[in-house]
Amino acid sequence: MNNQTQNFGEAIKFYADRQKDKLKRTALNVQYVETKGKTLSVHVEMAIIPVNSTKADWDHKVVVQLSIHELADVCSTLFGLKREVRANYHGDNRNKGITVINNGSKGASIQLSEAGSVMQHLLSHQQRVELGVFIIRRLAMAWQISVSDTLAILRQSVVLERQSFEEQC
Repeated sequence: MNNQTQNFGEAIKFYADRQKDKLKRTALNVQYVETKGKTLSVHVEMAIIPVNSTKADWDHKVVVQLSIHELADVCSTLFGLKREVRANYHGDNRNKGITVINNGSKGASIQLSEAGSVMQHLLSHQQRVELGVFIIRRLAMAWQISVSDTLAILRQSVVLERQSFEEQC
């Protein structure tokens, strides 16, 4: 999508600068984006916060833009309808990916990878809900329906997916 004009909108940021593991000392920025073709989506950006610093190294961030289908899967995971979602083969070199894992009452984990290098951001339960609300609003905008209808469709989609899986077994 680099050849298309993109308009950026509302953003939400989270910081994990108290982590001991340097690959978990990260800043996470999720921002609404609209391409010239009027596709509504989000960018997920993550950067390391160097040890002995409180500022993220945004010059070396990893960015993944989620498709509408991936937005639905991420919402389903953040709201506990799915355990995890993986979206790979992003970027010009098709070497970027994102994994979102629901950790139950502990929150969620978001991992961004590029060319084998992986960064992880841990969200508390409250942060997971806040991010879920942010992303589901964008999904509702893209689908041009209400947030409550979006959540109902996500729930039904997971039920249908489970039925399909059970029929295959």
